Amino acid sequence: MDQQEALNALAVVGNGVVADALETETLDFKVVGESQKSTYNLLADALVCFANARGGTVVLGVDDKATSRHDALRGVPADYSIDSIRKGVFDRTRPPITPFVNDVIINGVRLILITVPEGVMPHSNAAGLSTRRLGKECLPYPPDQQREVMIARGQVDWSADSSSVDFSNLSAIEFERLRRILTAGGRDNLADLSNKALLESLRLIASDGSVTNAGVLLLGDESLISTVVPSYGYSFQFRPSSGSEATGRIRGNRPLIAAIPILTEAIEARREIHPLNLAGGVQLSLTDYPSEAIRELIINAFIHRSYETSGTVDVEHSPERLAIVSPGGLVAGVTPANILTYPSTPRNRLLTETVSVLQLAERTGQGVDRAYREMLRIGKEPPQFEDKGTLVRATLAGGIGNDAFARFVSDLPVKAGRDLNVLLALSHLRHNSSIDASKLANIIQRTPIEAQEVLAAMADEYGLLEATRRTISKPFPTYRLRSEALAAMSRSVTYRRRVIDDTDQKVIEHVKEYGFITNQTIRRLFDLHVYAARDLINSLRDREILEKIGDARGGVGVRYGPGPKFPKKKS
Repeated sequence: MDQQEALNALAVVGNGVVADALETETLDFKVVGESQKSTYNLLADALVCFANARGGTVVLGVDDKATSRHDALRGVPADYSIDSIRKGVFDRTRPPITPFVNDVIINGVRLILITVPEGVMPHSNAAGLSTRRLGKECLPYPPDQQREVMIARGQVDWSADSSSVDFSNLSAIEFERLRRILTAGGRDNLADLSNKALLESLRLIASDGSVTNAGVLLLGDESLISTVVPSYGYSFQFRPSSGSEATGRIRGNRPLIAAIPILTEAIEARREIHPLNLAGGVQLSLTDYPSEAIRELIINAFIHRSYETSGTVDVEHSPERLAIVSPGGLVAGVTPANILTYPSTPRNRLLTETVSVLQLAERTGQGVDRAYREMLRIGKEPPQFEDKGTLVRATLAGGIGNDAFARFVSDLPVKAGRDLNVLLALSHLRHNSSIDASKLANIIQRTPIEAQEVLAAMADEYGLLEATRRTISKPFPTYRLRSEALAAMSRSVTYRRRVIDDTDQKVIEHVKEYGFITNQTIRRLFDLHVYAARDLINSLRDREILEKIGDARGGVGVRYGPGPKFPKKKS
């Protein structure tokens, strides 16, 4: 088993970082108990918790609250042998767990790494208590949740079950729609097959020869779907403002491949779009709700909802927000706090795979990432997810994106501009003057060590960040935007700088020396395009550091000199 996460964490424990801050959904730290019996009970409980989730590693011999490295690395006595730990855990778990165990020496201290993979069946301790790790907590794991986990692991798949419907009862219209989708996606080899051969190729025929539930959802007509899947349906309503009466409504139960364009087109018809001119004649569209984000979230709502739970997929649209609600909670193991990084766990595996083959959405597990990315790239907040247990709500904030941030992202290297972790860090720095690995880890839903790698790349590879002098030698330094990046982001930054920063200082020094500054000079000083330079000038004018001088109304002749709050020379 891979124990690299644990080894990476041990490299920084106690060096200004407490072990508790490094614990994750797959990593925990424990100290030896008062007796071997109590220690083995402690390990059995922790490993049951891991096995019922994604698996994980317990590091025995580390105090997760100690601040110094000496106090944190407590160690494990020699009488705890690898075989005795394995047997201690095996005897205290049902079904028995045989963990992977090995010891390591860190700073002369013996520690034990105990790892368990994700379990095939639910486990409990010797007393029959079953728990499951979510985040950094071990929570009760009742039978209904155990079934959900079996669904998530592909051991149960409602969409692959037989519907008892013969393929001849499916809709000829929907078969034609399916073939058009396949042809548009370059899958002519499938589109040319007969109806039955096409269903077999897509694995939509069950073992008894009837169509699967997924096949009915994709290719049945409304009457057939109502009979076979009475819980299926969708609705849309538009309100001119969040508190007003709905002025547009749609309700139906057309098959899935027809329902998706119905809902997306209803939203598209009411979207607000502003064109944005970029340097080099490139044009970008700022919008309240990006098309790709909308489509991915709507498809996710259909393919990941519970069809064993009553309720419909409902879209609520207003200028203030767009909410997409689907029946059933998030798939077992997935939470709003790990939705970006949890391994792909489709509730309806066959339906999800078929939608992926049809190229209706991003490949499995990438839809949420794409929705995040498209919102962030235009300067908007990412989607918000709520798990109410019986339903999931995905919400997009309304309003047009931020043009200054969109321009800034468009000028980044392609790799950085498409990196979701970089975009999330930059989005945070729009509203906060600094960031470190502990903060970023929560935002990108990864470990602090992985977050530090992101920040280091943003500093060293992309030149966007710099570590503060006071923290530069720490394992997790505090970072802030470099003056050039801050200047380029300009009006997208919402916090007010309390002191004059490096960017302001460079402008001030130039004006002190030459008496004025122009847009062209600022572009040369900070390597900005004309729009970002304009934003920086407007920021300085808003703070009355600069003011326009002369009679020029526009163009290269416009100059800016000292404003009322321009720093005076000290006498």
